[in-house]
Amino acid sequence: MAKEEQAVWKADSNNIYERFIEQLDEAISGERELTEGDQDTRYALKLQQERLAEKGARIHCKITPRGHMSDGRKLSRRWKDNHYVSEVAYYTSMWERDITVGSERPHRQKSKMTIYETKTDVIGGEDVGDDTYVCPGCGAPSKIKELLDGCPYCGSKFQMSELYPKITSHYLVRDLSFTNEEMKVYLMKFMIATGIVIFLAMAIGMASRGELFPLGIAKLIVLLLGSAMFGVVMGYFIASITLIGKVTVAAGQTVPMLGTIGAGKRFETLMKKHSPDFSFEYFSGKTVALLKTILFAKDPQELPIYLGGPLDEHFRDVVDIWFLGAMGFKGMKEKDGYLHVTVYAFLENAYVTNGKVKAGKREKILITLVKNLSVPIQYNFSIKKLECPNCHGSFDATKHTSCPYCGSTYRMEDVDWAVESIELD
Repeated sequence: MAKEEQAVWKADSNNIYERFIEQLDEAISGERELTEGDQDTRYALKLQQERLAEKGARIHCKITPRGHMSDGRKLSRRWKDNHYVSEVAYYTSMWERDITVGSERPHRQKSKMTIYETKTDVIGGEDVGDDTYVCPGCGAPSKIKELLDGCPYCGSKFQMSELYPKITSHYLVRDLSFTNEEMKVYLMKFMIATGIVIFLAMAIGMASRGELFPLGIAKLIVLLLGSAMFGVVMGYFIASITLIGKVTVAAGQTVPMLGTIGAGKRFETLMKKHSPDFSFEYFSGKTVALLKTILFAKDPQELPIYLGGPLDEHFRDVVDIWFLGAMGFKGMKEKDGYLHVTVYAFLENAYVTNGKVKAGKREKILITLVKNLSVPIQYNFSIKKLECPNCHGSFDATKHTSCPYCGSTYRMEDVDWAVESIELD
């Protein structure tokens, strides 16, 4: 279990959620491999690191457990298909991020965050030997039973526990809460600062009246006690007003997101007519994962998951993406057996433009996705291990635009969700 007083995150070795967080801070800066993330998560991270290198920038993160749920909580919702089950857990933390460009002074940001993670695992007793998985050793797509016996390409053998479970999506949401200790420190800072100001004001007033010197014991006691008493009262008042102001500003920033309340439930109800096991938690995590991959890609139009035209030029400068946990449903339509869904997501992005860091920019992004309605949702799907519908050969769709074995072309929307457009609203 994570402890509040730890300087860095130290994971319970039996807890994949905590192991993922422990790896995440160094994985973002390229200092270690994100082994607890699935193939698509690692691929998006690779694209982000390439974007950072292109901009001559570096990101260093430090994640510290904090808050009332630093030891984690699981949401009650779960979703599954015939072989795999997914569930979500969340952890409260302190997230510190430095973005550095060249030799410039780092742009620093320290925020209280809740980390949401989706874990996908094999349903107990299910035989998934014929499913495809990317070899953790050489990166070649192979059948799981082959990886257990020995990868046909590199010979490495794996246990099922090394292949599943994996974290298949994650995102951050700002946490406005205070722990008791944080509240005490917050109030104490205002009380001490106010007490010092009052002490100096009283001392200056006494000096102007010629009462400061000689300073007797009685005057000193009155000066100190008066400063302390007024410091506590006035400091508490100022701290409370300041906190109300901060909460008001934060609430004002969330006003545009109010339209997302209930959107997930409405969308899920509509989708259950087509897919009884559909979950909005799955869909929102999937959408954010697709969005990160596309926005970080050097040429998004070369990705099989993106079917649209050139993106807005300013996305070329994005180096980090925080999903704010709010996704709204705008509409959906069915045409020729394909479902087209438009949602909007609220993001807080960081950009490097002309060597300058611009962080904390909140944006509303419209995303339209499409999927073949006749194809069941696969919760273990990955573009790193696509199976050719013609010859059933497995290949990495991020490296091939057609099947390398039979030459057949494929449509991503016939196997999973694909993105038709991404626009700023």
